[in-house]
Amino acid sequence: MANRHKTKISVVGSGTVKKPSLFQQYRREEFVVEIGVEPDNPNQQVKRLRRKCVYDEMLARGSINQEQRDFAEHYAILYEKSFGGSGDLYSKVNLLSDGIHGHYDGPTLKQSEAYDKLFKVWGAMGKYHRDLLNMIVLGNMGSKQISQRLHLNLNYTMGQVLSTFILLEEAMKDL
Repeated sequence: MANRHKTKISVVGSGTVKKPSLFQQYRREEFVVEIGVEPDNPNQQVKRLRRKCVYDEMLARGSINQEQRDFAEHYAILYEKSFGGSGDLYSKVNLLSDGIHGHYDGPTLKQSEAYDKLFKVWGAMGKYHRDLLNMIVLGNMGSKQISQRLHLNLNYTMGQVLSTFILLEEAMKDL
């Protein structure tokens, strides 16, 4: 009887998603179905469920172009790489006490490279636009949410969001 109430969505090939909570999120349009390449077999394409992000919606509306959208995703990847495998950046820094009691490995080369690129992007954009970019890309916030949070006019915020993407594009091209 309990299985009768489960809702199924066909997502990946012949597999199904049976979790009702996932189905509800799909119905609220928090997810999109996209076609991608199977990692184990590059010649085979599969359908995947992926969480929607604000910059994809902005691209669909025509607010930003494909290149700006790709730079936003690249920014998110750089941010993720900067944290490496440690998960908590500050946990290793706290081990730096005196060199005798703690062992500090330092950031990996990939982390250092990601930080270097992030600092260049942040320097080119300035603090205000960096904060807006983080709200959009990392916080998945739209212009309306940002304007409410910062207590700004919506039209002004929309202009600032667009200028943020222009600055991001200019900064990322220089990397």
